[in-house]
Amino acid sequence: MATTHRQATTLALAHALSAAERGLAVLPLSRTKLPALRSPHRRDPADPPCHGECGRFGHGVYDASTDPARIRAMFAAAPWTTGYGIACGLPPHHLIGVDLDTKSGTDAPAALRELARRHLFTIPATVVVLTPSGGRHLWLTGPPHVVVPNSAGRLAPGIDIRGAGGYLVGPGSRTAHGVYGVAPGCARLAPAPCPPALLRLLLP
Repeated sequence: MATTHRQATTLALAHALSAAERGLAVLPLSRTKLPALRSPHRRDPADPPCHGECGRFGHGVYDASTDPARIRAMFAAAPWTTGYGIACGLPPHHLIGVDLDTKSGTDAPAALRELARRHLFTIPATVVVLTPSGGRHLWLTGPPHVVVPNSAGRLAPGIDIRGAGGYLVGPGSRTAHGVYGVAPGCARLAPAPCPPALLRLLLP
């Protein structure tokens, strides 16, 4: 078991470094998909909340980085890491994650297709990550001047949005329920621009 865990950590680090090379800011995640590094302020909460200004690790998505040395240091500080998160909303990609769930009888992919039909946009060919539960994460990019908020089920049941201050579980991550992976045919794709009509739906 220990060997398997070390292998998962090593693989997660390799995937995270590869993502960082493409300009995607990453942070280590545990098997529960939560940030692996605990807050240094858990016994004495900072007021106002610290977003990493203290210089220590443990600030969730605010730890995310593209710097290889910092990424290696974060993984070394959390050897129980088995996955990595990709921060949304940051330059240069300003990533937006469209999380399509299929649990509990929901059919989020069908709901997204219906939204596309009603609002006259086309879902572009883009990076798609498959989740262990059968869901799909679509990666899109947004304009640099637009802040897309996180939301859960606001567009339609089963459709969650990962925007500024959120993160996506990166492909190659191992969780308690299985491994995240890139969908067949998507490996060479880059995240596509979010259709303007869809982008309008994502904003408050």
